[in-house]
Amino acid sequence: MNSSHTITHRQLFFIITQSQIGVGVLSLPYTLFAKAKTDGWISLLLAGLFIQVSILAIWKLCEMYPKQTIFDFMPKIVGTKLGVVLNTLFVVHLFSVCVVILILYNSIVSKWIFFHTPRLVVISILALTCVYCITCTAREIARFLMLVSPLLIVLFIFVAYAYTDVHLLYAFPVGASGIKTIFSGSSDALISLLGFDTALVFLAYTQGRSNSKLKVISYASLCVTLLYCFVTFTTYIFFNPVEIAIVPEPVLYMLKAFSFKILERTDLIFLSIWIVFVTTSLISYLFFTAKGVQSLFKLKHHKSAAPYVGIICALIASIPASKLDVQLWSKLIGMSALYCSALFPIFLLLIAVIRKKKDKGAVST
Repeated sequence: MNSSHTITHRQLFFIITQSQIGVGVLSLPYTLFAKAKTDGWISLLLAGLFIQVSILAIWKLCEMYPKQTIFDFMPKIVGTKLGVVLNTLFVVHLFSVCVVILILYNSIVSKWIFFHTPRLVVISILALTCVYCITCTAREIARFLMLVSPLLIVLFIFVAYAYTDVHLLYAFPVGASGIKTIFSGSSDALISLLGFDTALVFLAYTQGRSNSKLKVISYASLCVTLLYCFVTFTTYIFFNPVEIAIVPEPVLYMLKAFSFKILERTDLIFLSIWIVFVTTSLISYLFFTAKGVQSLFKLKHHKSAAPYVGIICALIASIPASKLDVQLWSKLIGMSALYCSALFPIFLLLIAVIRKKKDKGAVST
């Protein structure tokens, strides 16, 4: 691999962080409340713990096949023909994730900022911007993601200001929803925490010791989980249970209640920064998808696939809401994410380990 394309551990940390933080932060508290009530933050922590298991499997796979992406080592593990089929399915899953990001982005932006702007225009601007970014190398993408990361501090400060008017009693009694309900809610939390699976590509570009890579990915995912947990818990103690049940974007409604002498609409400022993180998350997934298309069609460089990936995602996401059931689509992607991003790496690792043991046994005999 070209040394000019490699990334450092620090850059990998920000790539995973920026990939995970995206659309879900605004509606996640409402989604979790619908299932687990005020115990939704516990569901989020459980989802974060499960993700750590998937991260361990992803890291081990990439350690067994260094400097290779999942599209390179998949055929080596399951065979050439089945590998092509699974790679194709995985690329379809990645396309779906990109489409959902665009759909949810348009849903929020058209509701809060661009009320009359055509759907295709809103989606195309973001998609084409991200396409331009993914024509760069992995190192250049990492540098951009690092550059915008300090904006996270601004988001944290905005949410933390809510503690000037919170009521801790709203979060009690803890665990009232029951263990079964809390575990059920963790599946919804998993969708919002997607992004850790981009390590299946970016680890191939990362320099340094293998153990350090595992620590970096784990810490990055842990930081995002704790940030989401902080945001979710804050909304639960700012709104009473009756209020939060009727506000689909509780974070924005919470910020809309604040105003300062020089800042009137803090919710719009928050949205402006949030759009940056939606962009970084989409950049990571479009790059992931483009690498998959490159592998499937034996292209020389992922740049050749980038425009087609972006255009296809934008066109599908631009289908009118009357013809595209967003809730059904999101539910299907949620199931796809659970199996492809979280469970599949674990399953693939088991096959790789069994196969290596058989190969060793055959050599020894």
